[in-house]
Amino acid sequence: MIKAFAAATILVSGTPAAAQYFDIYGDANRSLPEAQEAYDAMGDEASKAERSKLTSDLIMGLIGKAKYKEAHELYVENESLDLHVDARMGAVGHGLVAFVTDETVKADYIAQLNQMVVSDSCSPCYARTFAAHHLARYYFLKEDDLAKSITWHKKALDLALEDLAPNDPARVNFAYQYAAYLRNQDLQAAGEAVRFTEKLAFELLPRDDHLGWLYVFLANALIALDKGRTAEAADLFGRIADIGVKEWGPDNPQLLSIYQNTAVLLSRLGRNQEAVDVAMMAENNEAYSDENELAYQQALVARLLFEAARPEEAIDYFQTALTIFGSADVTGRDLARARSDLANILSIQGRHGDALALNHLAMVEYAKLDQTTPEWRERQTLSAVFLARAGQTAAAAQAIAPVLEFNEAGLLDVYAQDQDRRAIASDGTEIFRDSMLISLLNGDHERAWRSAQLSVISDLALSAATFSYPGDAEGFAKALDDVRLARNAEQAARASFAEGDGGSAELALAVTAREAAEATLRQGYPDFAEYLRPQPLAIAQAQALLSENEAYLLPMIYSDRVVTIAITLDGFAWGQSMTSLFEARSLISSVRTSLDASLGGEDKFDVDAAHTLYRYIFPSQITALVATKAKLIFPAGGPLAVIPPSVLVTEPTGQSRPRYLIEDKAIAITPGLGQRQLARTLAPKRFAGIGAPSLAAPPSDRAALRGQVVDAETISALPSLPGASEELAALKAAFADEGTLVLSGAAATEKAVRAAPLKQFQVLAFATHGLVSGQIAGLSEPALVLTPDNANKGEDNDGLLTASEIGRLKLAADWVVLSACNTAAGEGQASPTYSGLARAFQLAGARSLLLSHWPVRDDVAARLSVATVKNSSRGVERSEALRQAQLAVMGDRSLDGAASPALWAPFVIIE
Repeated sequence: MIKAFAAATILVSGTPAAAQYFDIYGDANRSLPEAQEAYDAMGDEASKAERSKLTSDLIMGLIGKAKYKEAHELYVENESLDLHVDARMGAVGHGLVAFVTDETVKADYIAQLNQMVVSDSCSPCYARTFAAHHLARYYFLKEDDLAKSITWHKKALDLALEDLAPNDPARVNFAYQYAAYLRNQDLQAAGEAVRFTEKLAFELLPRDDHLGWLYVFLANALIALDKGRTAEAADLFGRIADIGVKEWGPDNPQLLSIYQNTAVLLSRLGRNQEAVDVAMMAENNEAYSDENELAYQQALVARLLFEAARPEEAIDYFQTALTIFGSADVTGRDLARARSDLANILSIQGRHGDALALNHLAMVEYAKLDQTTPEWRERQTLSAVFLARAGQTAAAAQAIAPVLEFNEAGLLDVYAQDQDRRAIASDGTEIFRDSMLISLLNGDHERAWRSAQLSVISDLALSAATFSYPGDAEGFAKALDDVRLARNAEQAARASFAEGDGGSAELALAVTAREAAEATLRQGYPDFAEYLRPQPLAIAQAQALLSENEAYLLPMIYSDRVVTIAITLDGFAWGQSMTSLFEARSLISSVRTSLDASLGGEDKFDVDAAHTLYRYIFPSQITALVATKAKLIFPAGGPLAVIPPSVLVTEPTGQSRPRYLIEDKAIAITPGLGQRQLARTLAPKRFAGIGAPSLAAPPSDRAALRGQVVDAETISALPSLPGASEELAALKAAFADEGTLVLSGAAATEKAVRAAPLKQFQVLAFATHGLVSGQIAGLSEPALVLTPDNANKGEDNDGLLTASEIGRLKLAADWVVLSACNTAAGEGQASPTYSGLARAFQLAGARSLLLSHWPVRDDVAARLSVATVKNSSRGVERSEALRQAQLAVMGDRSLDGAASPALWAPFVIIE
């Protein structure tokens, strides 16, 4: 859904001035008024040479301010003059791509551009670069020839490096254009091209507010998108739009694709109405749009309406788009995409004949693409889904087979290299999810199970995989974490720069540090990808890892259904529940939103949504298989990871309240069943507890939340937690004299934690405030709050034990209890669940974790953690120990709000 090449088709023309007259990026606001004033003052007596020069200057000034139509019209009026070759090639190029309709004139323009490309260098000048650049745009926009366009963009970059002055900022622009187009053919090569673009910017852009950085932000936004970092990409596009509005004005055509892509990214973040509004706002920027672009805009709004679960409105917009395409006799992939997306809606509605016919027309165009390109992968997979919905399951399996053959290994390599699950979902493609459905419908359970495992890969699986590295597992984990931290620091530096808070010098240092960390990983552990590449289990292998009373459930959410796979020691079953459009997605959101809304005291839990979701996840085939199982295990990845399964409602009304899944089943979360095979050495001592930091005065209400939002400059404003001190004392008592350590109050400092021999303890508990990224000023990653050490102030002793610092600890704990809030949260904005503190503790050496999904009341946190650990120390299985603790809280009539899942359900067991 991201418009191909985004600003590459429009922002492409931030063109430099003729013969180095001015820096187009830095001086356009000055140069155009000056050129216009000089041109207007030109008298009738002006010589032909002077007229040629002033007209050339004005053409370049107009192009520099994105007034392409005016520039071309001025060229046509003065074509007989001896215009500067840069101005001529710039105007001819824009005319060819956007304004000329006469075939004879088009042919003449193409001939002029080709002739210029093969001419001798006029360095320093732009003419040859312009010519190759506009031919590249023409071959893509008008002839839909991606490969040829990329070849010409590479030619333009090569000519820019040859012809433009060594310090010319325009080199950055042409490097960006090549990278932007290349990403539609080869994502890995495009990433390298983006890094080259950024390095050019470090060398050539004279200041941090130079407009050339806009192109660098664009390039990195595209890379963030390809890596699945949607929130980061959306933020960058928002910043790009701000720069563009300031430079060109809100209605400038250059902003059209930026607004369009921002709308798409907002939709992916679930902000659907906002996405529709932004897309419709983009219609004000269509001044230069031809029929193809007008149709694209209609189709874009249609896609966003579909994502907002408004299918009938979407169909109307798609029909309008197809009408515009047809009236202009337009062909190409924009038309193909509109047909394919409309076919998707028709397929969901059960209009299979119409959907398949429309998709057939679309695939004629997509068949021209290489089978490793992201766009072919996406559309071929969708075609297979259409066939499966229509009941043609064998044909669907056959259609998706080449997608898996050509892309599975490559995607898993990307995952291993990037250490980020989002990297295998580039451009919204979920081939493993769709392969699971198609394979199940076709009766191929092994293929379905393999795809299902790959579709719910979590970042916890990566940190757990480090334990399997032979030899230096500890060093391997550290090298991986160094790369993660360096990449996070680079992203933070780039975001800070884009927001105007940081500078290019800081970003350059972060880039250098990231490159060094990656080089160290490659040199020290050249085979690292082999150990990080996911290794799905066969059904029999998975069954052998389950006990007689366990069942593993893997629910998958689709736009029109929920599909669940269940595996037991001796059984395999699957079932599906049909839903309305995006209903399951909405139900998950409603459940989570209602839990968050209940934290204020009043129970606002959406019982109906939780029960409907339960029915969808547990169709009859699943309930039959797991009926006698005492424990259910769910994956750490996938769309359901944002809520604990314990809150699913099995019966909406009982004698006095709903009945929850936790009342009948113990529940655990796992990053992968394969981790159960890993042998671990047991630490010699039993328990270490850390927390109850000395902070501000405790609240009068013992029901205060751990990790509550505070309006404070420092963590010292957070309240102390009396319940945490009592909790640590009770936990220590549960282990009698079997070797314990407690660091609390003034002793619970970062320095003390780092000095403690934590690797010697089997059970490690933190009872304190848990903070998520951004919760207090300057916090860019999750953290646990400790006592600030004012006598030894510094970044390493500021009272915040961050995820990156936790990853540096050396642990051998069989179990880490995080009795704080939001400890299941991701490491940054829109990051996957469990990618923050959970992953950090696993990298440090923890095997199992007790985590919370939302802020926990101080009094309840203590009860839940103490009861869970005590029961476990007596031999009760951990998930059952947590279940018993939750049921005790739920049934305590003396505890205010005890019946609300917001109170008893925050914790989950990760094993």
